[in-house]
Amino acid sequence: MIILILHVVAHTHWDREWHKTFQEYRVKLIRFFDDLIELLYNDENFTSFMLDGQTIILEDYLEIKPYMKEKIKDLIKKGKLVIGPWYVQPDEFIPSGESLIRNLILGEKIGSEFGKVMNVGYLPDSFGQAAQIPQILKGFEIDYAVFWRGLTEYDIYKTEFLWQAPDKSKIFAVHLPLGYGNARNLSNNLIESIKIIDENIDKLKDRATTSNLLLMSGFDQSMANHDLTLIIEELNKYYKGITIKLSSLIEYIECVRKEISKIETLEGEFRKGKNMRVHVSIDATRMDIKKDNFTSQILYEKYLERICSLTYTLNNEYEKDLIQKGWKYIIQNHAHDSICCVCTDDTHEEMKLRYKYAQQIGNCIINENINFIVKNIRFKTELGKPLLVLNSTTNSRKDIVNAVIYVENENFVLLDQYGKFVPYQIEEIKEINMADKIIEIGYKNPDKYYKEVKIAFIAELDGFGFKTYYIKEYRSHFESKNLIGSKNVLENEFLKITVKANGSLEVKDKRTNKIYDNLNVFEESGNAGDEYDYSPPKEDLVITTYNSNPKIDLIENGPIKATIRIKHILNLPIDTDAKCRSKEEADSIIENHVTLYRDLDRIEFKTIIDNKVKNHRIRALFESNVNAEKHIAQQHFGVIERKNYLKEVEIWDKEKWEEKYYPIYPQQYFIDVSDDFCGLAILNKGLPQYEILNNNKPVIALTLLYGTDYMGKSDLIYRPGRRSGLHIKTNDSLLLGTFETEYAIIPHGGDYITGVVALKAENYVTPFKAFCFENINNNGFIEDEFYLFKTKDNFVITSAIKVSEDGEGVIWRLYNSTNKRIENVNLHFNNLFYNIVQVVNLREHEIFDNRVKIEGSKINIDYLNSNEIVTLKFIINKNNKQILEEKTNV
Repeated sequence: MIILILHVVAHTHWDREWHKTFQEYRVKLIRFFDDLIELLYNDENFTSFMLDGQTIILEDYLEIKPYMKEKIKDLIKKGKLVIGPWYVQPDEFIPSGESLIRNLILGEKIGSEFGKVMNVGYLPDSFGQAAQIPQILKGFEIDYAVFWRGLTEYDIYKTEFLWQAPDKSKIFAVHLPLGYGNARNLSNNLIESIKIIDENIDKLKDRATTSNLLLMSGFDQSMANHDLTLIIEELNKYYKGITIKLSSLIEYIECVRKEISKIETLEGEFRKGKNMRVHVSIDATRMDIKKDNFTSQILYEKYLERICSLTYTLNNEYEKDLIQKGWKYIIQNHAHDSICCVCTDDTHEEMKLRYKYAQQIGNCIINENINFIVKNIRFKTELGKPLLVLNSTTNSRKDIVNAVIYVENENFVLLDQYGKFVPYQIEEIKEINMADKIIEIGYKNPDKYYKEVKIAFIAELDGFGFKTYYIKEYRSHFESKNLIGSKNVLENEFLKITVKANGSLEVKDKRTNKIYDNLNVFEESGNAGDEYDYSPPKEDLVITTYNSNPKIDLIENGPIKATIRIKHILNLPIDTDAKCRSKEEADSIIENHVTLYRDLDRIEFKTIIDNKVKNHRIRALFESNVNAEKHIAQQHFGVIERKNYLKEVEIWDKEKWEEKYYPIYPQQYFIDVSDDFCGLAILNKGLPQYEILNNNKPVIALTLLYGTDYMGKSDLIYRPGRRSGLHIKTNDSLLLGTFETEYAIIPHGGDYITGVVALKAENYVTPFKAFCFENINNNGFIEDEFYLFKTKDNFVITSAIKVSEDGEGVIWRLYNSTNKRIENVNLHFNNLFYNIVQVVNLREHEIFDNRVKIEGSKINIDYLNSNEIVTLKFIINKNNKQILEEKTNV
């Protein structure tokens, strides 16, 4: 009688870069792969080896040895080599939700060239598990997940369960409580191997839901164990009533599913470091790289793909391969060690180069596609020189436009497409020679002097598309005398901001009469931690600007916007060690620019830190001035409710957790604290970490800068015992020099839903883009105001507009930005260009959804569940395609 079946999964966990660079690790990868291929061909009993759930390993190997591709395809076809579904093993919190989708799209695309891709969302080493992973995997028809970090026996004792996303989609999940290397030391030493098997049986038998146990035979950068089949054979001779077999994750899961009768369901994110560290404060390391990641994601998701989808619809070529290359550069940085920035300085430098390459590709393609659009617009040139304003969101919105225009004369007016005056504000004027912008070949370019003028104005657009404004020169512009700023006060119809003597803000929301005090106080403290975790020294010195005496100046004041500059000079200890902060001090400047716009209820901050000290942390503090036990943070495709206080903070050290568990969290674009009456939202551009202080009277601490000099250190206060990573100097992670951050606050009535916070955050991170042109072809066929998609619901946000992977249509992906079900969602599309609309999943396979109804140019969705994603595919109208070809080829 068989009592237990032990499934041994042979694998390697391949960190593409970490304490070695990608190329250094690739040297080992080539040797690993050569050895593995030889083993799998020579040992017919070695039936399965898993390549860590990521396909980039194939790319990296075949770039060096392309002639080995057919051998690899043969092994995959036979099932001996298991690949995918990811492109890289990702961190689950810092990359955007859309980036996680592209990670899987790339993984499947590459994997499909070789054969079958594994139908398991394998996440062995991610630093915690994000709540939306089940919905994302389910969208790719992946029904299973296997992971290690973040879950404790307090959450669930059993190793198998159903994991439910906020939209109620479920996948079958397997937790690896002993990690992904619990059988890595199996060897020809039978006695030692028996000890390993016995230990696993002892620790896993009661936690398993069936007679099947999972033993992972592999580890970081580990070579294949050539003796594994013989070891298993010898172990089977020793054990009675126990079968040990070389298996795969799918085979193990299928065996469990056959036996299982009842299983628990869990919902939410898993970030508890009781048994294995999740490094809860990891999101703050190398904020410069986190900012590069934010900028690159926004460029591709919000602008590049959307602009190219528009021009593709207008019959322009969609440069899929180039765009995919840019995405690869971004996603290669999303490997869990990489984007969490727990690597060497050399590795981080290569990451920055990848972001630079992605941005260079993206910006170049955007400029070319904007020129295509302009070439095909029928401008009203009698009104003046066109200024094209692009809205790449699908919602109707009023927001600020910051534009650079070129004029011969400083006297000009700004007109809309109907010839009406549009108020604007001049921010800067300088004279430039346009001849300097053109390469000289054979002769000197003739001088051509213009005024380069930076202006700001408020524009209103109805959806995803563009609207044209016009610049008429040699006409006098009269600025309104209704200014926003006065000394230390900024005021518009919504808000009154008073900058107090210490540089903090008092804000009155005129709509609710609520006053918010002590906003944007800076806190500086010592950091004895490393790249993985913040940890204070034993004797810390915390410095704040509550008693500061900064220089306060109104540096910009006009009818459209006004800015107050607040300049703090802080005397800070120059270094911190495990014991205390240094006695020697240095002056560091924190310069904060506070901006308010007319007609907007958003207060923007630009904070410039002149960092001259080592091993410390700087945060911006915001007293919420409300009573609340929980708060809302944006996660992938919606929001998550989190506690302001975690009871585990009282017991983690007594129970000997691997690390302190406290309310320091990751976010995407915003967090919000509110009561039944009003609330305060903090928005950010690439600042993914915050902490909630003061429990039920929450103070939001937004991390701006985090400096550390080592990858890993031992015996931290917040993380006792062994170090994580290696004890390697990382001088670049000190972030010495000038560092600039951007964030914003929005006071509002009611909760985050009433305050439409998610949409306002989307608008903040996706500003209007303005393009000014000299030479205009006025024979275009498109009107000077044009929209492709419109969303008529403030709680539905667009995640992506892209050309479909098969090149046959345009994808429009939306999601419910709230944790409540919403009814009767109305969308509009331009049916002059599209005549077929399909509902598809994240894999872009057509699915049936009877909630979605299409009539003319209108789409109605009966309801969307909490945080639910919906993806639509629009097929270009073939009857109009020939007409488009004729018009765009003129």
